[in-house]
Amino acid sequence: MSTIRRNTLLAAALVAATAGVMTEREASADVRIRIGGSAHIRVGGGHHRARVHYRVRRPAPPRLRIKVGGAIWIGGGVSYGRPRYSEPPPPPASCDCDGGSYYPVVPAESSTAIYVAPSRPRLPRWGVGLAAGGVDVQGQDAGDDLALVGRMRLTPGLLLEGEVGKNELADGMRVDRRLGASLIYEFGAYRRWAPYAVGGMGVSQVDVGDGAYETSQNFAEVGVGLRLAVTPKIHIAADVRAGARTATEEAQPIEAQYRMITPEEDESEEYTRARLSAVLYF
Repeated sequence: MSTIRRNTLLAAALVAATAGVMTEREASADVRIRIGGSAHIRVGGGHHRARVHYRVRRPAPPRLRIKVGGAIWIGGGVSYGRPRYSEPPPPPASCDCDGGSYYPVVPAESSTAIYVAPSRPRLPRWGVGLAAGGVDVQGQDAGDDLALVGRMRLTPGLLLEGEVGKNELADGMRVDRRLGASLIYEFGAYRRWAPYAVGGMGVSQVDVGDGAYETSQNFAEVGVGLRLAVTPKIHIAADVRAGARTATEEAQPIEAQYRMITPEEDESEEYTRARLSAVLYF
């Protein structure tokens, strides 16, 4: 039952209850009825006045509050409950693209620079040259030394050298002709200046007094030197070598004037030699 209807019935009941009083009073009595938030009934006239005051307060209707959290999404964008909004798009990424578009951002292709070291030029393999210097035997006899050399490069720093040479002692009274082979290792073969080590061996033929005495000797030597590359194909080198020579044949009778420069059969001769060489490579 609605509130208005209930108030109307209540007011009607009050009017019926006061009907007898109204019959005994003057006709000038008036009735005032107010229906609303409150009800007032007033009966008056002459010397007798009846006043009825009744106030009806409408009870506050109960409030029904239903709160549903979250949201239900059905299909393409229909939601029930509290409206929710999609997350905003991410800020545009910095891009120097020609097209001017920034979303979606297409990652740029990454490139990695690979450094390739330039290959070194190949060193020349074959070489031929001349060598000249001096020789000293047993600290007494000194002479000149001359040789023809040939080289083959086995590795960038390792070379094989062949030598055909001759040295003269005692103003040409003794002539030694030799045939030898050596290994040379250059430290820093690609550099302009390169120190090197050398070791070799071979045989020599001794001629004293223009054929008055002849014999053969074996020799071995070691040394150090320094090489200068004037151009990639022209090298100049200087080295010092020390070695020993031993006679391989029985000593022959010889005149006294030649005995001091003749090698002994059972003794070795120690010698040193210094030389300057120039080699052309191809």
